[in-house]
Amino acid sequence: MRILISVIALMVVLPKVAIQCLVAFYQQKKITVWTCEYAGLNCTAIKHRTILVANSPIADIDLWLHYLKGNVNLTGPKAIKLSDAIKMGPGDKVRFEIAPGMISPYSVKKKSGIAHSSEHDIAIRFAKQASMSKRCVLILVWCVQSLLGSKSKHLAVPSQFKLFGVRITNSTMQTAINNIIKSLDSTNESDQKTSTFAFVNADCANHYYSNTKYKNILNSFDNVFPDGIGVKIAARYQGLLLKENVNGTDMFPLLCDQLNAKKKRVFLLGASAVVIKKTAEKIARKYPHITITGYIDGYRFNDQAALLCQHINQTDTDLLFVAMGAPRQEFWISDNIDKLNVKAAIGVGGLFDFYSGHVSRAPEWLRELSLEWLWRLSVQPLDKGKRYLIGNPLFLMHVFTQNMKQRYRATSLGA
Repeated sequence: MRILISVIALMVVLPKVAIQCLVAFYQQKKITVWTCEYAGLNCTAIKHRTILVANSPIADIDLWLHYLKGNVNLTGPKAIKLSDAIKMGPGDKVRFEIAPGMISPYSVKKKSGIAHSSEHDIAIRFAKQASMSKRCVLILVWCVQSLLGSKSKHLAVPSQFKLFGVRITNSTMQTAINNIIKSLDSTNESDQKTSTFAFVNADCANHYYSNTKYKNILNSFDNVFPDGIGVKIAARYQGLLLKENVNGTDMFPLLCDQLNAKKKRVFLLGASAVVIKKTAEKIARKYPHITITGYIDGYRFNDQAALLCQHINQTDTDLLFVAMGAPRQEFWISDNIDKLNVKAAIGVGGLFDFYSGHVSRAPEWLRELSLEWLWRLSVQPLDKGKRYLIGNPLFLMHVFTQNMKQRYRATSLGA
């Protein structure tokens, strides 16, 4: 199979390279060969050569020759320079137990906006779990991304943008986590303001599209993070690129790592009694340096907000997680922000259901294809049917309508 793939690839690449070189020679452009040593299987040196025309690389013949020799696989960790590989510690060299690949797991995740860990961490995880099935799935996802994906080089990448009038923070997952942690590190108690954070997906956008109160509340929050493929599509309609899909479910374990390292105090509010208890137990077991100051389900103090705030304030909490579902949780935070003495509050929707294991998460390959919503629909058809089957087309209609209005205004102003 390796020989067949290599021969087919070289039959496509070789004529292209030959023609480009002949054209370059005719135009008297400089043709050079650039050489670099990369780390291969077990850190052995791979000498890689690239043909350059006027310092611009053309089709890579050498890569397919290395694939034919078995130095490179179709899938695997991204190849890194040998000089950098030698400096790594023994634990980091796990990534070299398999050959580097043309398609790396990091590149696939990055294209989906869910490369929330470093390239090195993702490479090590792939090397430890690399099986034929995982390699095949990676190739399948890459093929779908390549066929359906659109070019993003021409897209702007602002730090903020508006979706139906709400300011969305366009950041990486790590920057979003840093913003939350920074809000907890304030030491000036007299000037302490409770920082507020929220996530917005297509369903949230449908809710605030015609709900001015909800829209104003979200705009009063310190950061509103983009969650899901719907917001990504809406941003692209505006000629904008989302840095990453900053969703609460992916953020939570990464945020807990930071909370654990800084020995922060958290309070959990929302979900059912069974779910919130399991969530608290799992956090305590996995993150021993996080102090869970308390947890209350979303029903016990349903009509006693003042009493609930009083109870939370007695616990000296740093970060309050509110899992009541949108927009109820954002309304609750906004209504009670002046009564709370916590450093930050964040609305997390159905996060506790996922984290506790009460609701299963979509397989990683579906998330890489931005089809997690399809999994949730199949798992909870009655609960999520209206949201996805009616809500998603409605959201896209709103996006299209807004885009047409903006183009009409731009045309009218230019006329």
